[in-house]
Amino acid sequence: MSPECDLVFQTERLLVRTATVEDVDLFLALWTNPQVMSNVGFPQGLRITKSEIKEKLATPAGSEFERPLVVELKTTGQPIGVCNLSDPDEEGVADPDIKLLPGFWGHKYGVEVWRELVAYQFVRADCTAVRATPNVHNTASIKMQEATGGVRVGEAVYQFPKSMQDYTTPVHHYVYRLSRADWERGQNR
Repeated sequence: MSPECDLVFQTERLLVRTATVEDVDLFLALWTNPQVMSNVGFPQGLRITKSEIKEKLATPAGSEFERPLVVELKTTGQPIGVCNLSDPDEEGVADPDIKLLPGFWGHKYGVEVWRELVAYQFVRADCTAVRATPNVHNTASIKMQEATGGVRVGEAVYQFPKSMQDYTTPVHHYVYRLSRADWERGQNR
């Protein structure tokens, strides 16, 4: 773990820490990867450069709810993905997110991180619910939501603004929601 980053939380196998400029290659690998980004409407990955990412990572941010986070293996310190917490909206709903490098899919790392992201949201933010919007074709993300108590409450299609439609695709997604009450009930089992 880099000395200038802060540990946010850990799971049995993973550490989640604040990102630093040194993480630029990880973000570039994720955000420009079509396998990762096609699920969120960018079939060729994001149109972003290394210097643009470096600038974003160098910009000072406030709390861990406003900063990108890095997921790394506890045993080796190898970065395997990124995630973020979310300040709740005006209705008290938070929208955290997680993206893992394809080489680390299928090991339940997503479930492990998501479970802690959700707990962190409920323990440290005044949120009434956590929401996720997995692509209807992203079976692993859907299973992750269901494994961690999320309930499917809707379905929608996100359309990008006209200015972005030449390099994006509409995102047909489900809406999953986990209320604070349901999360608390799950903690007491």
